[in-house]
Amino acid sequence: MMATYNKTGMTDRFLVLKDAVVCPPDAEGRCGVLDADGKFVDFSLDYLRPRRARVPPDPALLDQPLERLAGRHLFAGPLHPHFGHFLLESTPRLWVLGVDPDPIESVLFIPFGPNSIWRARKAYRPLLEIFCGDRPLEAISTPTRVETLVVPDPGFGHEARMVGSAHYRSFMRGRVAAEITPDGPERLYISRSGLNDNRGGILGETIIEEVLASNGYEIFHPQRNSARVQLARYAAARQIVALDGSALHMAAYAVQPDCRIGMIARRRSDILPRLANQLKLFSGAEVHTLDCLVANWVKAGSTRIDYSSIGEVDLVALFARMQADGFIESVPDGIAITPEAIGAERPSLEGMERLAFRGGAGAD
Repeated sequence: MMATYNKTGMTDRFLVLKDAVVCPPDAEGRCGVLDADGKFVDFSLDYLRPRRARVPPDPALLDQPLERLAGRHLFAGPLHPHFGHFLLESTPRLWVLGVDPDPIESVLFIPFGPNSIWRARKAYRPLLEIFCGDRPLEAISTPTRVETLVVPDPGFGHEARMVGSAHYRSFMRGRVAAEITPDGPERLYISRSGLNDNRGGILGETIIEEVLASNGYEIFHPQRNSARVQLARYAAARQIVALDGSALHMAAYAVQPDCRIGMIARRRSDILPRLANQLKLFSGAEVHTLDCLVANWVKAGSTRIDYSSIGEVDLVALFARMQADGFIESVPDGIAITPEAIGAERPSLEGMERLAFRGGAGAD
């Protein structure tokens, strides 16, 4: 079995198995692929998080009557309902569609959790169709023996896997380039202000939007637009400013090498340098990490900064940094950057507590 998450994967190799069994999660969460002899297929190993691998299925289930699926199919792994995790955990095996010389009849997903696959499949079908073409997307909800199963080593993921394998980067960007026509302004701000408070964000984001709009940026809300429109906007932009988050994972598939990206830190996390590196490696774009955080607001009693935390940013320092790095020309005099103005625009902080940071703005 694969030893550790960050030391495995991304070999750009795949297996072609006869009569392998695709096993969705059972009541204990065990899942993956067993070969015809009941041996676990390491390339099918998935993780609930990088330091917690899923438990392989019980080989004893091969003694039971199983459903059968004729033809040649791709094992794509669990279909995650959370958008960022969907990109990092549900797309990493799709690269094989660009290198396997033999036809693949459908792409097989297993559920991430009870009933989640149906919601996720509907939500992400338009994006999966860009990546997978017209191949059917099938949900495997009971153990199924597949006549011929292609099982790739994951080419993307969390932490060290965020750089993507060579085949993954080439395939995903190639599919987007073939399917998407750039369309949109040269300056784009990717907003989180329209998301629920529990999705995370920063205090005073609408002030940032006001400043950027005055400098010629379109204020873009990804969740209000189709996958194709999102990718078209990212491909057209030559300057993008955004809070760190899932939208930038997706932008990496489309942004052009001459694009300059200003990533505003909304949390103090190891994900920031990894996300910046992903954008650079996937696209060749120039990435500036704009870290002017002074605190994070987290759930009361917690010291963990996660996707739902709220960042508190020194907006004066942030706008000065944006000017120095060429993302804006000026801050209009009529825009208030006071604690009162920021407080009026902030997400709800009920049930949260403040974790202050030492030091000033971070470097690129």
